[in-house]
Amino acid sequence: MTAQTATPIEPATRPSTPRDARRTRRLLAAVLLPVAPLSVAVLRTIFPSFSASDTTESLELIAANTTAQEVVAWLGVVMSLTMVPAILAAVRLARRRRPVLAVVTAGVNLVAYLGAGPLFAADMMALVAARPEYGAGLTGYIDDVMAHPANAFGLGAFIVGHIVGMILLGALLWRIIPRWASVALIVSQPLHFVAFVILGVQPLDGFAWLLTAAGFAACAYTLVRTPDDDWDLPPVTR
Repeated sequence: MTAQTATPIEPATRPSTPRDARRTRRLLAAVLLPVAPLSVAVLRTIFPSFSASDTTESLELIAANTTAQEVVAWLGVVMSLTMVPAILAAVRLARRRRPVLAVVTAGVNLVAYLGAGPLFAADMMALVAARPEYGAGLTGYIDDVMAHPANAFGLGAFIVGHIVGMILLGALLWRIIPRWASVALIVSQPLHFVAFVILGVQPLDGFAWLLTAAGFAACAYTLVRTPDDDWDLPPVTR
């Protein structure tokens, strides 16, 4: 008779649940929310060439205050890294209550702020071009770069999108954040347009972006008070 070898029974593997990171993500999003609009509020308040009528005058104003333009360049980096996640966090507050408007709002804002790259590249070019060793030699170059159709398209998308997008965001969050905060979001970017393009009043422009920051701060407060189950689905057991 042939002896049979017993097959060892493998112990049953216990299902494991990944660590629930919803609270951490939610609180990080709350901290991040006001950063982008606050950075722009400071940027617009100290922008040296705010009142410049052309590139030559812009470079002259920047050359007279290179420190402010250096801060503007770095704040542009902060804004470009934080605005998109901040927008997505704010939209997420309303995605289950108003899913269609949430998609439209996110889409318009993403087109706007992802298209804003040329704007901050122009700030950096102006900072370098204003150095004494270049004189007025780069003025034509900057004008040609800014006039390129691809650049003009990105800037156009930003100009229209960030105004319309913020109005949509305020409407999306109506009764989800305090009403004053929704109103602040709705009026902030039209006020920015009026302050910059029509009136040319720099402090008013900075105040307009402070209204945006106040609205985002209200989003952050609401987000802190949002239960994890309303913020996202729990992790799946593996």
